Amino acid sequence: MLDIGFFELLFVLLVSLVVLGPKRLPEAVKAFTRTWFWVKSQITKTKQEINRTFGLNETYQDSRNDEILKDIKDSNK
Repeated sequence: MLDIGFFELLFVLLVSLVVLGPKRLPEAVKAFTRTWFWVKSQITKTKQEINRTFGLNETYQDSRNDEILKDIKDSNK
C-alpha cells in the first residue's frame, strides 16, 4: 500500500522523535491514528453511498454474468 521499507520507517520515527520530543510523540501518533481511521471510514461510507445511489453493484454483477454466459456459449461450440 505505502511501499515503505523498514529503514525508511525507522528514519521517519527518529525524525519525528527529534522534532516532537518524547512527550508529544504519543499524542501526535494518537491524533494521526484517529484522523486516519476517520478518513478511511468517510471514504468507505462515500463509496457505499455511491454504489447504493447508482446501483453499481448490480451493474457490475450484470456485466460479469454476461461475460460468464459468453464464455459458456463459446466453450460449448
